[in-house]
Amino acid sequence: MSRLVKSFLMVLAALVLVALAAGCSRGLVSLEEGEAYSAQPGSSHRPTNGAVQSNTGGAVTIDVEWVSADDAQLVFQVAMNTHSVDLDQYDLGTLAILRDDAGGEYHPLSWDSAPGGHHRRGTLIFPVPDSLRQGKAKHIEIIIRDVAGVEGRVLRWEL
Repeated sequence: MSRLVKSFLMVLAALVLVALAAGCSRGLVSLEEGEAYSAQPGSSHRPTNGAVQSNTGGAVTIDVEWVSADDAQLVFQVAMNTHSVDLDQYDLGTLAILRDDAGGEYHPLSWDSAPGGHHRRGTLIFPVPDSLRQGKAKHIEIIIRDVAGVEGRVLRWEL
């Protein structure tokens, strides 16, 4: 290889490395000392044991996903699935409660779900407990009562 080709390849390699370094640093958040990073804007409340909790019983599986939290509300996506039960009869707006580790219980602000028969999805929204807002809560639970003969399903998020 000639000296000119080697020089050209070295310059080209240097340009590629600079471009890669510039591209990789885009989107990184620089934090000041003592500042905490939040996975979602406006939300420092995140479960440590995974966003999705599940319960199976009475031929029905219920998956609840922690979607977001802010100072006013906790938002969860709920999926109920079965091959034998009509799920349209269950109103989680009256059957679900949120409980914090201090024993406080909170009723849903809303349950939004279309009929689905054997496969139903919806959004369940609760007020944020004071213990969670103040950073004191170690866990929260959603208790879903009386779905498909199961007295109480407990879905728990560690914080």
